[in-house]
Amino acid sequence: MRILLFGGFLGSGKTTTILQVAKYLTTTRQEKVVIVENEIGAAGIDDKLFANSGLQVKSLFGGCVCCQITSELISAIDEIHKTLNPDWVMIEMTGLAYPDKTANSLKKYSKVYSAFKTVTIVDRGRWAELIATLKPLVLGQVTGSDLIILNKVDLAGEDIEKIERDLHEVDERMKVVITSAAKDLSVAVLEEVVRFE
Repeated sequence: MRILLFGGFLGSGKTTTILQVAKYLTTTRQEKVVIVENEIGAAGIDDKLFANSGLQVKSLFGGCVCCQITSELISAIDEIHKTLNPDWVMIEMTGLAYPDKTANSLKKYSKVYSAFKTVTIVDRGRWAELIATLKPLVLGQVTGSDLIILNKVDLAGEDIEKIERDLHEVDERMKVVITSAAKDLSVAVLEEVVRFE
């Protein structure tokens, strides 16, 4: 069972990206996918969208996976492995989470996965605004990522090369792919997401 952990600020395009990756895996590769969705609050919006797409969804509510309910996430992953045994588990973090904290906990305490990858979605259209107002959070979300998807490049926003420079200041080895999830993701981007090196 391989795990893809998706992070990124609110509205960056995580749900759209996850749906496209899940569709690619289930239709092209005929692999079984389960999505774990984290929402702050008592009810989810994206989980209904995921479920309506024919995917199996496990929702965790009431807090951020990276802090209050990490143990619940680990238990959920173990239960999914035991009862559903999917090829892939995709975890959608809430837009206020720090993915590396959750990744570190899962890597330390969960023993049921064969490969693990953290993918963070970055919103080109709001990068300058978010860096100006929420820099510690935004840079904290990309820290430790295995792959950055620089999304919404079809929209006006910060210069792409400037964003890449900002990201490489966090980690000079950070892998960045540039796309727009509003359109169909290319096979090259989809393959980059599901590739483990």
